[in-house]
Amino acid sequence: MLAAAKKLFVLVSVTLIFIQTACSSETTPAPTAPPESDLNPTSAPTETIISAPTETIISTPTETTSTPRRQAVPGKPSGKGDRPKDMYSCVINSKGHCIFSGIPHEAGLKPNTQYIVDRNGDILFLLHEAVAVNSSGQILQAKGTPAFNGDKLIKYSKEQMTDDEKAFHRVMAIMFPIRNALMYDIAYTSEANWGQLVSELEIRGIKNTTFTDGATPKDNYYGRKGIFELAKNPTGKDIHHDVMKFLEESGLYLLCHVTTDDFGQMLQDTHPEGHNPCKDAGITLKVPFP
Repeated sequence: MLAAAKKLFVLVSVTLIFIQTACSSETTPAPTAPPESDLNPTSAPTETIISAPTETIISTPTETTSTPRRQAVPGKPSGKGDRPKDMYSCVINSKGHCIFSGIPHEAGLKPNTQYIVDRNGDILFLLHEAVAVNSSGQILQAKGTPAFNGDKLIKYSKEQMTDDEKAFHRVMAIMFPIRNALMYDIAYTSEANWGQLVSELEIRGIKNTTFTDGATPKDNYYGRKGIFELAKNPTGKDIHHDVMKFLEESGLYLLCHVTTDDFGQMLQDTHPEGHNPCKDAGITLKVPFP
């Protein structure tokens, strides 16, 4: 009977354990899979942060801002827009000469030589080394713009220059002393010295005549002899227009003689008043530099 009681106790215990286990299974919910978004919490937001806006910041605008703008290379002269305005004037001094404002050119070609000399006549360098520059030290572009206050000659190689460019710088070397004589040094310039200064004009027949019977002063012009006599005795008048006209036209006509026809066409295309300087010069036969 004791054995039967033990078997009954064991059977009841197993039954109770089974029931308890079944109840636990029904009350405790089974774990569920987390939502898909929770499995990948760094997906969409991360893509948004590193997407198109980042590309925009480092794209074309950055290239445009950081690339320096290309500087224009001097080419064919534009002509009308880059000519210096007439800011000259002259004052009658105690000797009756009309002396210009401004500064004389520091050096020029000694007539009938290959030497560039200073205002004391001391040799600086040779003609084939002479290049005209402006007051900022920039080489003057070969065109019809007349010499200007502050222009000067420096020693510089012409190996990379065209024949027209070389001729232009030689014309500048010739014209600088002529400008000095009429504008600043007329009191000390003798007729013989003047004749030497304008010898390159004379052998080409440039500015042979004087005409003063024009309907307006603008129609008048002076030749080599006439402008020298006017500068020597301006009779108390401001003659700077007459002097500057002589200098500008003399330089242009000399350029027409010593440069190519293409250069002469450029002088016409860029003339501020639409003139053809080489036609105005009445050239029948060019006389280039030797």
